[in-house]
Amino acid sequence: MVTGPAPRTPVQRSRLDRGGAREPALAGAQSIQRAITLLRAVAQTNERGARATALAAEVGLSVATTHRILSVLAQEGLLTHDPYSKLYHLGVELFVLGTAAQEFSIRDRLRPVLEQVALETEDTVFLLIRSGNDAVCIDRVEGCFPIRTLTLDVGARRPLGIGAGGMALLGFLPDPEIEAVLAANAPRYASYAGFTADDIRNWVQQTREFGYALNNGSLRPSVLAVGVPVLDAARRIVAAVSVAAIPERMPEDRRERIAEMIARHLSLVGDAAGQTAVR
Repeated sequence: MVTGPAPRTPVQRSRLDRGGAREPALAGAQSIQRAITLLRAVAQTNERGARATALAAEVGLSVATTHRILSVLAQEGLLTHDPYSKLYHLGVELFVLGTAAQEFSIRDRLRPVLEQVALETEDTVFLLIRSGNDAVCIDRVEGCFPIRTLTLDVGARRPLGIGAGGMALLGFLPDPEIEAVLAANAPRYASYAGFTADDIRNWVQQTREFGYALNNGSLRPSVLAVGVPVLDAARRIVAAVSVAAIPERMPEDRRERIAEMIARHLSLVGDAAGQTAVR
């Protein structure tokens, strides 16, 4: 349970000036602490949302103070506020900040994996992470094979489920989360070779059967790709590694070998980013 600010210590009480106001630095620190406490309280009820009065009672602040802090957090995009239901939810800016923090950590840690896989396959290797309902390419290493499949630039975004990396990020999520992503992305899939949400749903099933994601040329006939999800110690998907090549270089037996190769190299990274769904 989230608790309110700790009672003032004697030292803190002594810092009140003769007018009773806090020193600016102390007051600023307390405001930051209260804002963080409220963010954590909203996170605990994010699925259903929370009203300001309930949040105030939860963290031990006055309703007026809670309203003021929540309004600022909403203005900055850290929270959203529905004017009809009066409910607060976490805002998209938190996802942006979280993605930025995750991006550097995962990219640095998995860069050696990408380099080794590119060396052994001689093909192009991609690293993707999830950002909302999208897959974002955050790193790429090119192999030495003369015909290169540079299907994604670093920073490129696609709806989750599109491409081998995007399907690896989607395919092993819990079913309700997959359905939520499909519902959100359904209007966007048509711009990718006319795909539908049902197409993506069928490929999710295939991905689970294989233990890895396969783009069999349906997106671009000149490219086949294999994608492997990266799971943390709690079995949460944190990234995906994919290898793309021309169809002639991707017979069925090589696809499986590449998926196993990626899994093997990921296993050497450590528990924080080394588990995969590959059988």
